[in-house]
Amino acid sequence: METDFTKSYYNEPMGLTHDISTIKQQYRELFELAHQRLLDLFAQLHANHHCTQCETPATSILEILHTDCGYQAWQKEVIITLDQTIGKQILESLEKIEQAKNVKGSCHQCGVCCSLASSEFSYETLQEKAQNGDYFAQQFTSVFLPYDSPEAAQAKFPEMVTEILDQADGPVYFYHCPYLSSDNKCTIYNDPRRPQICADYPETPLILMYKNCGYQPWKTEMMPTTLLAHATLELCQYYSQKILDALKAAQ
Repeated sequence: METDFTKSYYNEPMGLTHDISTIKQQYRELFELAHQRLLDLFAQLHANHHCTQCETPATSILEILHTDCGYQAWQKEVIITLDQTIGKQILESLEKIEQAKNVKGSCHQCGVCCSLASSEFSYETLQEKAQNGDYFAQQFTSVFLPYDSPEAAQAKFPEMVTEILDQADGPVYFYHCPYLSSDNKCTIYNDPRRPQICADYPETPLILMYKNCGYQPWKTEMMPTTLLAHATLELCQYYSQKILDALKAAQ
């Protein structure tokens, strides 16, 4: 099976700013693309199997088949292909996206990512998550502090906060790092207190990013591939679990 499940064939270039509605629409389109590719894969693998006991061939990969049905081998082959072949393609794609970050982008030391971080979770909720072992929450709350109010954040970044609030589906909480100097330098850059999430930023093109961030060219180019990888992964996980459920039910 030579199909590259990480190639998007998305022909419409994205601008340097990606509003949430645009990303959601693109994700829906790429989700459908990934789904059709999987259905085509199922059909191709189906041709390799048959059952002497079935009057008609199994048509759905999620079908609960009779005991010892020959098409159970089809279901098992699909699971292996999803978990190994396509899973490997997704992992390789995400690694290439990460490797391209410092080739297609660079930090301009504007300090916005340190001065204006946003989350759907309140500081108290993040602290609770950190106490329960959430790695990101532990890293985030180790340095970031909340603004007193959205208005306080908006006073410093009026356009960006307004844009985030206008596109948000629910509450948004804004945070800042107290270790940023007046000239936008990290005062704990070589200190163990600096969390890994800061060293890795931006970890993914899906992150909200200042429109003039030096990593915007990377985000622009890599966004379709990233969305497709996530859509394909979501579908693979869904079908793998549902097929396993069907196999267990047939026992």
